[in-house]
Amino acid sequence: MSASVEYSADPQRPPGPRAASIRTGQGGLLPGLACLAAAVLAMLQQESIRSFEAWAVAWVFDRVLGGSSYSVRDIIFHNIGAGQPFGLMVTGLCSSAVLIAPVLALSGVLFLMGRIAVPRLARAAASALLIVVVSNGLRFFMIAGAQQAWGEQGFSIMHHFLGSFVVITGFAAAIIVLVRAGRTSRGRHAA
Repeated sequence: MSASVEYSADPQRPPGPRAASIRTGQGGLLPGLACLAAAVLAMLQQESIRSFEAWAVAWVFDRVLGGSSYSVRDIIFHNIGAGQPFGLMVTGLCSSAVLIAPVLALSGVLFLMGRIAVPRLARAAASALLIVVVSNGLRFFMIAGAQQAWGEQGFSIMHHFLGSFVVITGFAAAIIVLVRAGRTSRGRHAA
């Protein structure tokens, strides 16, 4: 059950623009704890996540890029049979795990705060997770495409500069999506 409490700086003063509404008990305890546990699990199971990520990216590469692609544990082999073959290793710092863990942790904290309606925050958290995973997948795609086109120089440019920019932009967008979940249209705060 949800309770609403009005407060202001002066208890004798009627509620006005400086009054804020606090809602407690919106049912965010279970999703909040689940998100925090998932964040910890994502970091503890990074090796498994990297292997799955390599498999998924190789599957996409096989259908989109030239040549065949496959993965072995956390290494993606691409451009097999179409010229120079290449390998990409999904390292701990390049994995989506390091992006989804903080998004899950922030989502968990927001759920536990109880200030945002659970369905609204759940949609925002799912969208934020999708944004970071897709942006990291796009980074891998950019790296592999540049590697096939320009070799090691293409890898360096995409991996260190443009690819990092894409991931940082995606991560920032994901955080903005979570923060904006607490706002309604026209700048009013969600109750």
